[in-house]
Amino acid sequence: MSVGEKLWAEVPKLRKIWEELKSPDKEVLSKFSSPQEFIDWFKAYADPVLQFHYVIGHEWGATTDVEGVKSWLRQGVWNEWAAASDVARIVTEYRDYIDTEFMTMLAQQISDEGRHLYLRSKILKAFGGSMEGFQPIKEWVELFELPFVCAPKNMKYFQIRATSTLQVVELTSVYHHRGVHDALPKNKRLMEGPYRSATLMLQESFREIEDDELFHWSIAERVWMKYAKDPETRAEILECAAEALRVSTEARVRRVELAERKAI
Repeated sequence: MSVGEKLWAEVPKLRKIWEELKSPDKEVLSKFSSPQEFIDWFKAYADPVLQFHYVIGHEWGATTDVEGVKSWLRQGVWNEWAAASDVARIVTEYRDYIDTEFMTMLAQQISDEGRHLYLRSKILKAFGGSMEGFQPIKEWVELFELPFVCAPKNMKYFQIRATSTLQVVELTSVYHHRGVHDALPKNKRLMEGPYRSATLMLQESFREIEDDELFHWSIAERVWMKYAKDPETRAEILECAAEALRVSTEARVRRVELAERKAI
């Protein structure tokens, strides 16, 4: 059984989590004494999904080869461009719905994503790869369209719903990239072959990117801290956050599956 097949077999076990988050019990949402308590509850409830994102990264990082890395990175380069584009679109097309308190944080995220795009492109080139003929995986296209599908369903809560999509994906990325980082030293095909220096560059990049991803997730935390003071607002958050967990999980497993087949 391939790594992708093993990972797909685990996904149904997690569906209950995002399905329950999407339709929470109103009594549960009323019990929190503060936004911080709600945030802590969300992270604890979503933890099995977050841990699975670590597993996805670790399983892939421990078993992939050079061609698999090139496939994986091709999608990664596109992802960084798409993330920067999403945030830029949010602060331009939807600027009237964005609290100015958070505008500089979102601007910083755009800058970070641009730097990640450069890093990913540089590492892809070090592995001998390029973006020639690339077409994004449909699950990743869906993921980066999610802020503009979920958030506008209730414009009164646009900012809260938007940060509950892309920034929640950033939280899953922290776990996923830790998994890859921890697994790469165990991959002899990469660490003992002619692409050792490129592999070390890839591994080291995750430390820098993780710091940024934690900051990006903190944007959601800060927005939630300011606004998640009542059950109605918390339900708006969870509707989009649940979708972010679902789509990011399916997209990451699909990426591993296709990278194994060198089909990206």
